[in-house]
Amino acid sequence: MPARQRRSGFRDFWNGSFLYSMLLGGRAPKRLLRLAPPPLPGNRARGEAIVSGKLVCAGRALVAERPDWLAADLSLAARAELNSFEWLDDLAAVGNEQAQTRARALAEDWIAGNPTWRAGAWDAEPTGRRLAAWLSHAPFLSRGEGDRLGPQLLESASRQARHLARAWRTARPGLPRLAALRGLIYAHSCGLIAQSGTAGAARALASEVATQILPDGFHAERGSHAQFAALSALVDARLALEAAGANVPEAVHRAIEGLAPALRFFRHGDGGLALFENSNIEDPRAIDEVLSRAQTPAPPPTRATSAGFERVVADRTLVLLDAGQPPALGFDANGHAGALSIEISCGRERLVANCGAGPRDDSEWSLALRATAAHSTLTLEDTSSSEPIPGRVTRRAASVTSTRDEAEGNVWLEASHDGYVGLFGFLHQRRLFIANDGHDIRGEDALVPAPGAAVAPSARFAIRFHLAPELQASVIQNGAAALLRTQSGQAWRLQVAGATLELGESVSFAVRGSARRAEQLVAAGTAGAQGISVKWALKAIAAAR
Repeated sequence: MPARQRRSGFRDFWNGSFLYSMLLGGRAPKRLLRLAPPPLPGNRARGEAIVSGKLVCAGRALVAERPDWLAADLSLAARAELNSFEWLDDLAAVGNEQAQTRARALAEDWIAGNPTWRAGAWDAEPTGRRLAAWLSHAPFLSRGEGDRLGPQLLESASRQARHLARAWRTARPGLPRLAALRGLIYAHSCGLIAQSGTAGAARALASEVATQILPDGFHAERGSHAQFAALSALVDARLALEAAGANVPEAVHRAIEGLAPALRFFRHGDGGLALFENSNIEDPRAIDEVLSRAQTPAPPPTRATSAGFERVVADRTLVLLDAGQPPALGFDANGHAGALSIEISCGRERLVANCGAGPRDDSEWSLALRATAAHSTLTLEDTSSSEPIPGRVTRRAASVTSTRDEAEGNVWLEASHDGYVGLFGFLHQRRLFIANDGHDIRGEDALVPAPGAAVAPSARFAIRFHLAPELQASVIQNGAAALLRTQSGQAWRLQVAGATLELGESVSFAVRGSARRAEQLVAAGTAGAQGISVKWALKAIAAAR
């Protein structure tokens, strides 16, 4: 048995022991010392579903009367989401007495079923998220008694906080560890455990920031969701530290100053986020609230050098290009193989997108959505440019590069990756031109034999343009072009030379936990040993009504 598994087994044995349960005991406060930062806006429709008896976690519909918190058939992701209590945001969005009663009943049911440590329910990440949820929703859970959580909730929360103070390091590096530390800082700030530990928790947060935030201010997990989640955790932790009169480490201030413009980098005109690297759109109201709490008005950069992204704004048109490697080892548990994928929007309407993140699960859907074919880029022989597997990315593009030139508002991007060199001997090169009015976007995708590589004599390629679910598309000119029309009446024409266009089915997980039917345009063909070049142009032919 590997040493890591032995340590984990011993830790679980110790945590489940009577002696450890005794160590978690102590006097619970009669009331909170202060309130935690308020929660983010929730989804009223999801909240109403919970009130009516349906709770959806990681795509799994559960009975919300008395859920089995540790059901054996629950995936790890569904179990973590269920036990996190972050769905309290949705119940609070309903806000009536019925929703409040359901929230309180669910919290009390969890306490009754998990009075002391249990694997899954008391893991560091869901415990941190649960404490943050309970403390930020204290007025909602307290049945009109101000911040006076009932003694049962205070007793359980205090025990969980004592455990978290010992266990936060066991959370997976990256966003899970930030979530655990935010919960611990809330616990100190609100008086569940001694305030003397606040400084140590703040130093731990600063240490995590140093390893997780890249030099350009982007999170090491790269995706837009990572920017949102990291910024949300840090601004709330900062608010809690400030409320407690504790010192906020300078590293935390600097990280927030970098993450806020990084989050703006990924916002489309509809206010939601781009779908790169395990991301969903996220609620624009929640994004606005997080940015407001950040108090950092810096605009988004045009390039993310360390994270590997390009951003082009031309009038009302936005083009985003992923020109980076998958997340580094340790941050790649949900990494995607989306090298050189693009997203395009005009105004508040999306045109070309990626498929998004699955139900944050280890299911077949999740793996399929991490593959290159779920992104608006080129695939070769139905193979991904990097190889995502459950928990990490194995084979990966070693070199992903991009250059940028601008003149009179026009922008030229040129990028390449070597993810197919080892398998087929080809470099994938993508060139983009975006005119200053945003109505003319031209591209070229080329497969170029890599120097010294063994080149496949022939290989089937497919250049995918995944379309937003709201778009209507039709192929014309015997596969040489396609017409796109948005709900508002915008019309665009996609012209292709060097391949044949086909219209096929796609899927969009733009909204968390919700799959929508969509379509994709695929320019397909065969590359010989000399490679191939496919040119395409996306041009506006009619403005919105």
